[in-house]
Amino acid sequence: MAKPRMLARYALPLILPLAGCAHLPAPVVEAGEMRAHELSLAVSPQAAWAAWHGGMGEGSAIFLQPLDAAAQATGPAVKASSEGTTFAYEPDLIQGDGGLFAAWYQKNPFSNELSGWLAGLDAAGKRRWLVPLEQEADWSRNPVVRIAGKRLLVAWIAQPSLATSARDPSVWYREFSLSGKPLTAPREVGGADRDTWNLNAAVADGRMVLALDAAGSGDTNELHLIEVTEQGSRHVQLTPDDGHASLYPDLQVNEAGQAALTWFDERDGNREVYLSVGPLADFLTGHMAAPIRVTHGEGESIGAYLAWNGDRVGLVWSDEAAGQRRIFAQAFGSAGRPLAEARQLSSGPGKSSIPAIRASGAGFLVAWNDYEMEGSGGHAQVTWSRARFARFDP
Repeated sequence: MAKPRMLARYALPLILPLAGCAHLPAPVVEAGEMRAHELSLAVSPQAAWAAWHGGMGEGSAIFLQPLDAAAQATGPAVKASSEGTTFAYEPDLIQGDGGLFAAWYQKNPFSNELSGWLAGLDAAGKRRWLVPLEQEADWSRNPVVRIAGKRLLVAWIAQPSLATSARDPSVWYREFSLSGKPLTAPREVGGADRDTWNLNAAVADGRMVLALDAAGSGDTNELHLIEVTEQGSRHVQLTPDDGHASLYPDLQVNEAGQAALTWFDERDGNREVYLSVGPLADFLTGHMAAPIRVTHGEGESIGAYLAWNGDRVGLVWSDEAAGQRRIFAQAFGSAGRPLAEARQLSSGPGKSSIPAIRASGAGFLVAWNDYEMEGSGGHAQVTWSRARFARFDP
């Protein structure tokens, strides 16, 4: 998470002294050649791919790159978004039997129009088809895509346009075939806010469960889940309106129906990462398992994401070490208890931000971007930003 928004929200220093450091491969590109932001990962037993937005010059496009199990790039970056003057942001990448599938949104720099897109790609990362995600006169942004059998489950935020500015943002959902053909009509499944800049999702029993933050009836953003079913949808608020923002949740569910939810919260006077693990059925009735506080440093701990590998959870986040932003990882059991101390994964030049994590072999594959920027703010202030990859084998 637009995800100039992540830099805009997260352009701040952090601290957390943690042990261990992983070996890092060489950067994918040399400084000044390509910018890479907001990485996403898709991993299968046969292949792994990373996606990001960025590129050469001042534009922003969607790129894909193949990886091996050792977190090494095995081929050049491939452009997936369309040619033209629009800027493409925040890819969400998945893999299935039908190949690779990616969702992202684009911004027209002349009109500021936002438009969501869904694409199917072949095994070499070449785009096979492209369809828009839209609903009437609203703009669309921050799409997320998941796969359930032969169906692509897609959700996005409908952003009020200039013509519909009186509306509130909302969350919309639609299903597609693996060849990009619509299987259902688009429908509204829940509410959002103008500062809801992130959707994350899991699939359980063939249905999509969305995680987001929104203010709802309160003054600060809290955590919400939206369960999408054939009959409708269920919207559940997980954190109370306590006046302390709870932001950027990530939700994953394992094959046993155990859910893991992470986010960063301001309730202890500082932004810290939290984790809750329990049966998905409990989350969907608003009974989230008591969370544990993962980070305890003086700096702000942000950008937490997670993945299941069997009965273990791999959790990654952005924090500060020795005055510099770094990526950390820690493993937890199915009851939400830590299995070992947290480990620092990044150590190169620049700041490290916004990690992604997926199960890979007996451990996890992690991606993020190292960057430098002038001052603080969005991507326009970034002088360089490189895609980085590493393994986390707890």
